[in-house]
Amino acid sequence: MSSTLQEPQPPMQEPVDSINSNLAENEFAYRTFSKAAIASIVFAVLGALTSFLAIQMVLLPMMAAVFGVVALLSFRRYPDELSGKRLAQIGLIAGIVLFSTSLSYHVYIYNTEVPEGYQRISFGELRYNKRSTLPFNEKAQVFDGQKVFLKGYVRPSTKRRKLTDFILVGDFGDCCFGGNPDPTEVVAIRIKIDQTVDHSYALRKIGGTFRLNEDSRITGDNEVPKVFYEIDADYIR
Repeated sequence: MSSTLQEPQPPMQEPVDSINSNLAENEFAYRTFSKAAIASIVFAVLGALTSFLAIQMVLLPMMAAVFGVVALLSFRRYPDELSGKRLAQIGLIAGIVLFSTSLSYHVYIYNTEVPEGYQRISFGELRYNKRSTLPFNEKAQVFDGQKVFLKGYVRPSTKRRKLTDFILVGDFGDCCFGGNPDPTEVVAIRIKIDQTVDHSYALRKIGGTFRLNEDSRITGDNEVPKVFYEIDADYIR
């Protein structure tokens, strides 16, 4: 019998293209997802939900734009170490669009919301002035008897529906989370038109005649036993 010796075959080599592809996949697998890009898209989503509700929320889309810029600068410095560039671009664009549109909306509302014949006032102008000898803010004497426009929140009481009398506060915490406001931080509202309100977390716009009780007035609210300020409301939104 005769046997034929065969030469050993060299091991099969993986194609160069396949090797490069595997290296690229492994390199991508070790990239870190940009935290700034994630923050940008999160702030953009939150801004889309809230930035048109209150002027303070305009900060959310602004933060989306800021984190978007930070992320894109990081991608420029570390192009091979980070991923998520497309997410950062979306967050940046969404942040800029939301910031500009929501800010324009709030500016328009501010310039058009006060009814003709009413004077805009704020809770900041009514708070107790420590430098004054009066127990209330001296500006209240100027507002007394004037038609005013004031924005605030309905403070909850035992009755929450079809209210014709209620306490208005300027701070959301005093409204809804058990705060104990000072007598100069609340205004008693008496509705003088055929309209009622229900307690909610919505910001209320009240217009009417401002009244100052220099000796304060007793209320039926245990947590707000007396008030210095009242408004006879003939405009409610």
